[in-house]
Amino acid sequence: MKKVFLMLALIPLVAISCKPKQNAEEEVVTPETEQASTTGNPYVSETEAQDATVVEENLSGEVVSLTASQFSDQITEINNPKGFSYKGRTPCIVDFYAEWCGPCMQMKPVMEALAKKYKGEVIIYKLNVDKAQDICEAFGIQNIPTFMFFSRTEQPRKMVGAMSKSEMDAAIRDFIGE
Repeated sequence: MKKVFLMLALIPLVAISCKPKQNAEEEVVTPETEQASTTGNPYVSETEAQDATVVEENLSGEVVSLTASQFSDQITEINNPKGFSYKGRTPCIVDFYAEWCGPCMQMKPVMEALAKKYKGEVIIYKLNVDKAQDICEAFGIQNIPTFMFFSRTEQPRKMVGAMSKSEMDAAIRDFIGE
């Protein structure tokens, strides 16, 4: 009986202490304030930035050439049993190409122009398939050019074959959610 009486006496105290403060200012997160975060990247929250292993990203707007070891260091490990986990913060596209491939060479100026257009929003990398056969095998790259789209929020997407600048531009806009 004493316990019931004590509980009934404590209920008003608990209810009063759980009320929000009337004068407290709420922080409203808008797209503008979200983008103005200390990460400088609208795709990564402060929590993600603190938890993530820091990977140096090239946000210059240039197409960045990768070696196989750089791919593993900057993009993803290919032998992770849990799947491919993108290491970067900014979404990226990896262009799997070869110097001897005509369609790959046709895509080179397209990718350079789009790298400049999406500077700071998407990083465009290129990886020579002749020098990264284990990576190609891990991703099932059988035809080139192949474009792999990586982000922190989903498994990689793949597009195969040469395409026009407008088609690739539309694919990038869809990828980043514009």
